[in-house]
Parts: sequence; C-alpha cells; structure tokens
Amino acid sequence: MRVLAGELEIQVEVLRHLSNHTTNCDQLRYDREFARLLAMLQTRIRHLIRAYGLADMADDAQQACAIGVFRALETYDQRQSAFTTHVTWQLRGELQGLRHRMRLDQRRSARIAGIRTISLDALAGENSEVAEAQFEDELAMPAVERRASDRMARRLVDGLMDQIGSPAEERTIIHDALFDGADQDRLTPRQREQHRQIVRRTWRNCARVLAAGPPIAA
Repeated sequence: MRVLAGELEIQVEVLRHLSNHTTNCDQLRYDREFARLLAMLQTRIRHLIRAYGLADMADDAQQACAIGVFRALETYDQRQSAFTTHVTWQLRGELQGLRHRMRLDQRRSARIAGIRTISLDALAGENSEVAEAQFEDELAMPAVERRASDRMARRLVDGLMDQIGSPAEERTIIHDALFDGADQDRLTPRQREQHRQIVRRTWRNCARVLAAGPPIAA
C-alpha cells in the first residue's frame, strides 16, 4: 500500500488527538486507528526487518516495531522533523535492540569465538543438521565450580575449628573474613583490629592441627 506523507501526518494527528481525549469507550477506536497507522507503515517496517536480518523472527520484530511506532507518537514534534523520519529512527532503535538481544553472534567477541545463533525452529526436524546441537551457558560451569569449592572450603575450615575449639562468635568472624565478605566499614578501628587478631590466631592454630596429621576430609 502506497501511503503519501500527508496521509501519514493526518493519521498521526488523529491518534495524538485521541490519546489526549481517550475515554474507556474510545479505547477501541484508538486501537483501530493505531492498527491503521501500523498498516500504513508496513512497507517500511518489512524493509527494516529484512535489513536487520530478523525475517526469521518476524513476529517478535513486528512487536518491536509496534513499540517503536508507539514511542514515536509519544515523542513526535512536527517542528523538528517529518513523522516518517522520526518513526524510522524509532523503528531502527527497536530493531537494533532486538537484534542485540537475540543475535548474540553479531557481537565482535562472539564472532571471534566462532559462536553462532541457532533458531529453535531449526531443531524441530529430525534431519536438521543442528539437531544434535548442545546449548551451554558459559557462565554456569564456573559458578557451579565456585560454589562447590566454597562449600568444600567451608567444611574444611569448620572441621579445623571444631578441633581447636573455636567459640561460635569467632567462627562467625572467620566466615565473614573468608566467605561472606562482611562490610568492615561498619566496625570501629578497635573492632577491626580485634577481628584481625582472631583471624591470625585461628589460622595459626589450624596450621598446627594440619601439621600434626593428615588433612581433614572435606
């Protein structure tokens, strides 16, 4: 559908007028007029969706464009530019954001690592070349290993403190220093020095226990 710039500006003014005077009974009319504006912009929208390489996720791209049109209506100032120019920049921004979220392989770091985005639709067929693809969260394994390491270290330290008979309040100080990252700024200088001495004394006693025999099983 070929749309003249004047027709587009008229439709924009209709919607801006409705947005300022819409009641519950007029909401359906606003929705119809907004749908009409989207239809008038479909040629431009489809072109931009293809240009940004999002044709395989057209539904998501269309929703992003609808958001862009809505934002364009809210921010449009006819004294500064024509609506066609203003809405195009809004559409580009929304599509760029969608591509950034969905096309991780477009980022420079991903290209260097050889990462590519695979559509779930491509996995539907049994004969798909990517049917055996494995999805991995590159942050998951280090996080699991870190938690497991912390747990083992905590058990080892607790076992040592059991042997040297550390009181409960000193155990809390040791845990804060090693694992929990307590905020030292809340302590007075005297308290910080006391905690430091407790940590040093505990480590000396733990070292003696370790030197006297085999390590405690975690």
